Amino acid sequence: MRRKQEFGEDYAASQIDRQRNPVRKLVKSFYVSRVLRHVDGLAVDVGCGAGQILERLPAGSLGIEINPDLVKDLRRRGLRVMPATEGHGGLDLSALNPNEFSSLVLSHVLEHFDNAAQVVRTLLHDCSALKISTVIIVVPGDAGFRSDTTHKTFVNMEYLKCHDLVDCEGFQISHCSYFPGNVQFIGKLFLYHELMVVYKRAA
Repeated sequence: MRRKQEFGEDYAASQIDRQRNPVRKLVKSFYVSRVLRHVDGLAVDVGCGAGQILERLPAGSLGIEINPDLVKDLRRRGLRVMPATEGHGGLDLSALNPNEFSSLVLSHVLEHFDNAAQVVRTLLHDCSALKISTVIIVVPGDAGFRSDTTHKTFVNMEYLKCHDLVDCEGFQISHCSYFPGNVQFIGKLFLYHELMVVYKRAA
């Protein structure tokens, strides 16, 4: 599977090194904190990487990760994690139990798919079936997107509107913001600028 080849042993080692670096960890904490403000109850962190978000989610939350070396490292650290599998729409949530989780985080994952619009639509459909009420998606700005050859689709609010993903599968966007600096243009200049979009399921 090409995606597994793209995120192999070398990728895992670089992610673990970043997670352990105290300066990077401090900077990353500001990015993670803004995600955590929107997490409600137990959460699933899909594509949890080296666990920067997962380790700060409520106890009992779950990480899903495609890289076996990262899964091994996360388990060694005592975090709850399971290997990812790819479903018909790009992400497979079939192993999750309905009503167990309230939130789902998809941080810096969506841009790695050619079919990002289908991934979002299928993800929201599956989250509705699982009774997940909050879906948080984080994607890089323009400079960050262009910096990585594994990035396939540039996602911003224009993309979501163009693909009818603002109000979709019983979810609506309740919040969107850029960081650092809530201005989209910064993303053209600053590598670590990102967009966060929060979906809420209709009551």
